Amino acid sequence: MLKFKAIPFAKQQPHAGSVFRHAAAALCIGGPLKKPRRRRRFVSRTRKGVERMEQTGKFSNGRAALGLLALVILAAAQLGAQLLASLPLMVGAPVWLGNVLAGVLYAALGVAGLLLLCGKGLRVTPEECRLAPVRLRPVWAASAVLMPALAAGALLCQPGHWQAGSAEDAAAVAAGAVFFFGAGTGIVEEAVFRGVLMTAVERRWNKTAAVLGPSLAFALLHVLGRELSFAGILQLLAAGTAVGVLFSLVAYESGTVWCGAAMHAVWNMVMIGGVLHIGPEPDGYALLNYVLDSASPLVTGGDFGVEASLPSIAVYLGFSALALVRLKRSKAFAHTA
Repeated sequence: MLKFKAIPFAKQQPHAGSVFRHAAAALCIGGPLKKPRRRRRFVSRTRKGVERMEQTGKFSNGRAALGLLALVILAAAQLGAQLLASLPLMVGAPVWLGNVLAGVLYAALGVAGLLLLCGKGLRVTPEECRLAPVRLRPVWAASAVLMPALAAGALLCQPGHWQAGSAEDAAAVAAGAVFFFGAGTGIVEEAVFRGVLMTAVERRWNKTAAVLGPSLAFALLHVLGRELSFAGILQLLAAGTAVGVLFSLVAYESGTVWCGAAMHAVWNMVMIGGVLHIGPEPDGYALLNYVLDSASPLVTGGDFGVEASLPSIAVYLGFSALALVRLKRSKAFAHTA
C-alpha cells in the first residue's frame, strides 16, 4: 500500500490573492494585479509660498499692492478736512480758525486711516510701519531748522528785491502755514510715503527699493495738477526724489516717521507756507516777497518753484549724506539692503 506524505494545509491551499492574480493572468486581463499605490497629500506651491512669506515677514504682490490705498487715504483725509473745516466759516468763524481746524483734521484723519490700513489691510503693527513710537531725535530737530535756513539763506543772497504782499489776513496766512501746509501735510505725507508705502515695498522686495520707489512716487505726486514744461518736470522729479530719499534715510536711521515729519513740516512752513515767498514773481497770498532778478531755472526752481532749485537740491543731498553716515555707524540699513 502506497503511503503519501502529508502536506501541511498552508502549503496545499494557495493564497486567495494568488488565485485571483493567476486567474486574471489566464484571462489576459492585463497581467497580475499590482498593489494599489498610497495616495499622497500634495500642498500647492502657492500655499507653500504664502506660508514661507508669513514665516519670513515677506509680502505677496497683492498684499504689497494694498499699500497703494494709502494714497487714497491721503486724498480723502485732505478733502474731508477741508470740508469739515469750512463749516465753522459758514456761521462767521474767522478764517484763521478754519485753517487751524483743517490742519488738525487732516493729520488726525490721515493717521487714523493709515493705522486702520496697517492693522486690517497689511496686517502689521504701527511700529512695523514706523508710525510709532512718536519721538524726535535732537539731530533731526536741529536739521528741521537748518534745512530751510540754509536754502532760504542761499536764495536770499541772490540779486533781488523785497516786496510786501497783499494778503489782508496775516493770522489766516500764518495759521495755514503752521497747521495745514506745515504740520498736517508733513505728518500725513511722511506717514504715507515713509510709513506705509516704504514698509510695503521693503517687505515685498528690499530696503533699496523701499527708499527709491516711494521717493519717486512722492515726486510724481507733486507733478499732478501742475502745468509744467518737460524741463520743469525733469527738474521736479530730480528734486522730489532727492528729498524723498532724504526723508527715507531719516526714517530708517531714527526708526520712526516723526523725525522726517518734523523736518518736512518746518520746511513747508518756511518755503511754501506763505509767510515768506521767494521767486521770480511776487505772490499775492504771501505776507512778504523776495523777488529774484535771475530767471535761471537753477536759481528759481523753474515752473515748480524754489523747492526744486539748485540750492534746495544741494541741501537735500547734504543732509542725505548726514543720514547715510549715521546709518553706517548704526548699521541699521545693512540688513536686506
